[in-house]
Amino acid sequence: MHCLISGGTGLIGRLFCHQWLARGDTLTVLSRRPDKVQKLCGETARSCREPQEVDTPVDVVVNLAGEPIVHRWTEKRRAEIRNSRLRVTEQLVRWSLAQAQRPRYFLSGSAVGYYGDRGGDLLRESSPPGGGFAAQLCRDWEAATLPLQQAGICVGTMRTAIVLSTRGGALAQMLPAFRLGAGGPMGSGEQWMSWIHEDDIVGLMLHAIDRHLCLPFNACAPEAVTNNSFARLLAKQLHRPALMRTPAWALKLMFGEMAEELLLASQRMEPRTALDSGYSFQFPTLQQALADLLQGNGHARKVRA
Repeated sequence: MHCLISGGTGLIGRLFCHQWLARGDTLTVLSRRPDKVQKLCGETARSCREPQEVDTPVDVVVNLAGEPIVHRWTEKRRAEIRNSRLRVTEQLVRWSLAQAQRPRYFLSGSAVGYYGDRGGDLLRESSPPGGGFAAQLCRDWEAATLPLQQAGICVGTMRTAIVLSTRGGALAQMLPAFRLGAGGPMGSGEQWMSWIHEDDIVGLMLHAIDRHLCLPFNACAPEAVTNNSFARLLAKQLHRPALMRTPAWALKLMFGEMAEELLLASQRMEPRTALDSGYSFQFPTLQQALADLLQGNGHARKVRA
């Protein structure tokens, strides 16, 4: 199969690209840095700046493009976050519809922010969206694929939880403080955190493509944990204490609205669609995931890709 991917040079994208190529499939990476694609995504990966440059039929489109959202949300930053997701999605939707041989499957990104701050509610794919900037962004992002669905193209929408990896993302940012014994919960620590191991996010993407999951699905592990539990388990894995709680007011002072909607929000997701469709998680518990990622000794594991 031939896959066209946006966001292929990001954390999740790189891992997916290597796994896709390892299966013997063909890959084209849509990137503003085509000269970096082979180094980051694999020697046999092709690159393009615009989808119009692709000269062979595409079977699968994977859309992961988007500027990082974990920053203070100024008005300028909000616009960049929205435009980076909606513009590329709309571009890929128009391109897909214009092809004589249309893609059979379109996998598009979304995020846990779709649900907003929901306390202890168990969030399945059928749960309604929440409020706030992140929730509205995800709703608009998902809605951008409606023309494909109306045209009969199978669309899978991946509502991604926190991806655990030592190569980047939230865990990599936490590790320096936790390794020094200066890590701990955020705010009350009672907020629920949904997460997924880097290998399972790629495994679930491949599963969705192979099974043609034509619906939204929660990309998270079966075991959500509170922030208190996350901090305790991470510190235990590193043989350090987890006593340095960061108060909510300090997070709000540093990050503003982003702290309330992302760092302090409570989202207890369940991967109901993944489980019902037969996906078997390699790392269903946080203890298993952290042990694998940190190899039980506090050192980052070797890069597989």
